[in-house]
Amino acid sequence: MIKQTSLSFLTELKNNNSREWFEQNKIIYQDYKNDIISFTENLLSELEKIDLSIAKASLIPKKCLTRVNRDLRFSKDKTPYKNYVLVVFNKNAPQPNTAGYFIHIEPGNCMAGGGVWQTSPEYLKKIRQEISYSFDEFNGIISSKKFRNKFPSGIQGQSKLKKFTDFPEQREEVIELLKMKGFCTKELISDKVLTSKDAIKTILNYFETTKPLIDYINKAIEFEA
Repeated sequence: MIKQTSLSFLTELKNNNSREWFEQNKIIYQDYKNDIISFTENLLSELEKIDLSIAKASLIPKKCLTRVNRDLRFSKDKTPYKNYVLVVFNKNAPQPNTAGYFIHIEPGNCMAGGGVWQTSPEYLKKIRQEISYSFDEFNGIISSKKFRNKFPSGIQGQSKLKKFTDFPEQREEVIELLKMKGFCTKELISDKVLTSKDAIKTILNYFETTKPLIDYINKAIEFEA
């Protein structure tokens, strides 16, 4: 579970997003950081039991977290800190373009899922080719009762092409999937669930459900013709 004080810190950070406030609350920030790392460590330990590839990757919990500092170089928004933290478990870390599990922690907007939200053109081409070649297998994953119950929002991605002319022989339902630039699942989790004693068990159930999708995507990416 995550402490309620950690979510409260993120709320306060959102309302007081300045270096001055942050420096004045460094002790509270450190408590928050320690709590998130501890939660990540416990969640990773349980995930390793259901995904051997994650266990073999020997991930370091604190390196699975996004930094609190924002990259301001190309942003019009100059607030210096993120009011959320993203925890990512990827067997290929720090490679960002392959499929993995994630939990987004932000008061009122917490969510869990897995897959690739966006990826490189090279990997996207491989994923599309695999879906076109083995659509029935892919569709079996995303249309299973367990998957649909856990992820009613379905497959999501950063954006979608308006037109797609490759694989013209494919059915319309396949083409609509192939237009996507990412293949990811994510569903909202309430703050109450995240701060409950069953938090890790609940999140792990999301991870276990999306594992076949992650395995499918990484198989496509790793395939060498």
